[in-house]
Amino acid sequence: MRKRIIPLLIAIVLLAIPGVALAQSPDAASKASDGNTSGVITVIRVDQDTNLVGFVLSTKDGELVEIAVGDATSFGLENAAGDRWVAELGGDPSEALLRIRDQRERFSPVTVTVVDGVASAVVSREQGDLEQNLGFLFAIYLVTWAGFFVYIFIVSRRQHDLAREIQVLKGQVFGVDASEASQAG
Repeated sequence: MRKRIIPLLIAIVLLAIPGVALAQSPDAASKASDGNTSGVITVIRVDQDTNLVGFVLSTKDGELVEIAVGDATSFGLENAAGDRWVAELGGDPSEALLRIRDQRERFSPVTVTVVDGVASAVVSREQGDLEQNLGFLFAIYLVTWAGFFVYIFIVSRRQHDLAREIQVLKGQVFGVDASEASQAG
């Protein structure tokens, strides 16, 4: 049995390698369509003067998207310490290249807004507001516990009503008054 499984696994791996290599190849990247695209920068493209001309973004679906940048592209990127840098590519191209390289090295996700095939904005992906999320969590717990106690109250009232009806039925069956049946029961 093992003699059949090992060659089969080797054949599957060898057949899968070209597909994986093609998917990871920067040349296999598709052009960015207009709108917002989020992902991690995998490849940075520069011209012969080492000016940033674009980059390749790997989306959460594994798709590689080629993004072109221009002098009007604005950046709002954070470094590892959380300091935010905001500028346009034309204002400081060398700093933009350094910041983009930092994003790539840290695998920090970015969101890119593309207009007419060129990135108009490249920003670090916003993190959720923890205090606001905790407020929502507290509200959900509060509503859940309130609902639980209302349910217990309703069930308790129904149980009390059923116990009273049982006493009345006992009285009717045994021919005793309801007040006497509750004392006897």
